[in-house]
Amino acid sequence: MNKKNPVTVIAVIFVVIVLGATALGLSFQTPHQDDHDHSQETAASEYLHQHGEDQEQEYTCSMHPNFRSTDPNERCPICGMELIPVTTSAARDDDLTRIEFTGRSLALLDLQTYVVQRGSASAQLRMIGSLEFDERSLTAISAWTGGRIENLYVNFTGDYVEAGEPLVELYSPELYVAQQELLQAYNQAQRDAPGFLADSNQTTLRASRERLRLLGLTSTQIEKIIESGEASDRITIYAPTAGLVVTRNVSQGDYVNTGDTVLELADGDQLWAVFELFERDLQYIEVGQQLEFDLRASNERIEGVVESLGPRIDAERRTREVRVAISGSEHSLTAGSFVRALVNVEVDDVMTIPASAPLLTGDRAVVYVRVSEDSSEFEARNVEIGRKLGDSYEVLSGLAEGDHVVSRGAFRIDSELQLRGRPSMMAPQGGGAVGHDHGNGESAGSEQQVTHEQHQESAAPTGENLQLGDLPRHYFAMWDALHNDDLEAWQSAATDFYQFADTIRWPHNMHDLHAELSTGAGHAHHVDSLDRARELFQLHSQAMIALARADYLEVNAYLMFCPMAFDNQGAYWLQPDNRLLNPYFGGSMLRCGDRVESFEAGHDSHGGH
Repeated sequence: MNKKNPVTVIAVIFVVIVLGATALGLSFQTPHQDDHDHSQETAASEYLHQHGEDQEQEYTCSMHPNFRSTDPNERCPICGMELIPVTTSAARDDDLTRIEFTGRSLALLDLQTYVVQRGSASAQLRMIGSLEFDERSLTAISAWTGGRIENLYVNFTGDYVEAGEPLVELYSPELYVAQQELLQAYNQAQRDAPGFLADSNQTTLRASRERLRLLGLTSTQIEKIIESGEASDRITIYAPTAGLVVTRNVSQGDYVNTGDTVLELADGDQLWAVFELFERDLQYIEVGQQLEFDLRASNERIEGVVESLGPRIDAERRTREVRVAISGSEHSLTAGSFVRALVNVEVDDVMTIPASAPLLTGDRAVVYVRVSEDSSEFEARNVEIGRKLGDSYEVLSGLAEGDHVVSRGAFRIDSELQLRGRPSMMAPQGGGAVGHDHGNGESAGSEQQVTHEQHQESAAPTGENLQLGDLPRHYFAMWDALHNDDLEAWQSAATDFYQFADTIRWPHNMHDLHAELSTGAGHAHHVDSLDRARELFQLHSQAMIALARADYLEVNAYLMFCPMAFDNQGAYWLQPDNRLLNPYFGGSMLRCGDRVESFEAGHDSHGGH
């Protein structure tokens, strides 16, 4: 066998290495080339320089991010679009709680962070209620004996009576018999009799007086009967105190039984402001606390002291009554008026984060934390949150002082994790992007989960802008119907919502979102329960929130969250003003929930919209 020249062998090996490296997109430079411009390096070369030659650059479709390929020249098999490089991540494949963005991606996400700190926090607790008569000032006028109402001197509610004024004249045979017994006992007591018999007559007289007193006669009336010497089958009932007639249970000519309430009087100057306090806010209110509140009609400012708390929490509304005693004469107040109370709450030595930072779902709360101040890498953390303090949440565990928490844009990071099949708030166990089957075994990512960067790059085809028109108005009509517990109104609004959604020129990459908006289309009038209507509304809300976050609504909207909806799983919705009205519970718990975020009309973040 002929020996090959070692130099030749080395040269051949060198050529093979160079050719292999060229196929992988690598470039070799001599020491004299180190000063040359590197701007022409391929994306694959950059990736291998950063992560080693044992990893390959992956490419994906901006509209169908679940598709992966190592060939940059390949096109998406679903839509035919060119592929883009997958965002690099310094996190390991098994590090499922971290995600890193490129500089451009980070700029497009428009994130804001907040440095976690400990200190004092203040909040304003708002309660609504109404004015009611002080229960301690109510006086019931009852029939002390059975009979017929001969005369009713007060024959309408709202009438004002003075103390001692006649109210009712009652005909009673029983009363007539009792008066005759009184006169007989009196006459017998006036006769001369032996000592033991005289004592017995006096005892009988006292018993007759007591019987008449128990039948409702006053001492003065009893003496007048004795003076006149005549029994009467009628008795007049007088007002024991001054007050308003708040209840009238009889009419002239009615028969009543012993103990029946005929009228009820109330002192109009003694009122209670009765507020509804949610269970979660019980810690802020106690008996003896000073409150400020105002009338809705006149905005008159009133002060009062908490007199008592209701004995129990309402099982359906999950609220407890707070009663504040006030004087109606000082403010010309009327029972039944609506009132709003404002309670200032000060809490010391507490760690807080903005209310927009945590993503809430049921009992879970997830926040995204920047790994370091200048890093483009973020990690998800489960945190335990406590009280809502103004626009902040108390943090009980999961964060430390100095952490940089994402206060704006957390939903966008969560969506990106979902698209990559990582665990996220909405998909704790991870898994692929959710979408529809396109007939070739591939699944397209839901538009609701598309990140801010992907939306800007591919949400609308060239030369075409998405216009929602009156779609938000029809959505808000469904919300209005549900918080008013009006199924028929929801059916009408949902029908309009579906019909209008079909008239919109949806970009092809938003077909999944359109499908979510159309869930239940054609069957609105077959929905026979508010529970089913609310389930559909929750699906529609997810899609509308996605449109709001992508700045397509063109109207002001407020994002609300109810942690108790759907068996404590929690649910979000949009509404046109910031006065929270819960569509998932309606009248049973109308005020349950919190405001999470607001969207301003005309805020253009995707250009040309």
